[in-house]
Amino acid sequence: MDELSGTTKTLVRALRRSKILSLKDLCQKASCCHMTVWRNLKAVGYHTSFSHNARYWTLAETPRFDNDGVWFCRDVGFSWYGTLFETTPQLIHHSMMGMTPHELSERLRVRVQNQLHDAFVKSRVHRVPWGRTQLYVSVDPKVQRQQLQRRQDDCGTDDRRSLSDTETIAVLVELVRAPRSSARRIATILGSKGLHVRAESVQMIIDTYDLRKKGRYPR
Repeated sequence: MDELSGTTKTLVRALRRSKILSLKDLCQKASCCHMTVWRNLKAVGYHTSFSHNARYWTLAETPRFDNDGVWFCRDVGFSWYGTLFETTPQLIHHSMMGMTPHELSERLRVRVQNQLHDAFVKSRVHRVPWGRTQLYVSVDPKVQRQQLQRRQDDCGTDDRRSLSDTETIAVLVELVRAPRSSARRIATILGSKGLHVRAESVQMIIDTYDLRKKGRYPR
């Protein structure tokens, strides 16, 4: 680090202490402009967040990316692939059974509808109708066939896709108690009570009863 400029050292020290910082914070800490931050951190390597409009920065050495190439620091997401647009088709391509918009939104903790639409238009992903939603799969024909087969097999072996009245009522009760909980969270709560309901089934009830107002929930 001895050969680095004073500004670069200041930025590196600040990021090592905080892990992530906004561009505004970096400018204040080093008393410099946006371009100076970019020029100095380019020399040591950095990532910008795919969430929060790429507002947050971190050193390239900091993230511990998971198998999907994703890392979260608090609620801020970073990706090995860079932007949300680049991350979206990569996660879909490497997924076992493709991904619905809801599944991808839960995985990345952000809304992905615009990115999925753009990726489809630009032939970065393929999509097929799947129940009440769309299933996004790889554009690679071989991978695509495998994903669709696994998804079909998974649905075929799930004897809980059609919920009983008791299960439906239980889901609705939990949604009334915790209206902002995700489908996965509701499924987990019910599971702890001995009622095993899939997150996809919970989401189907949410969609059927129109329980989420448009724009308020990452479907």
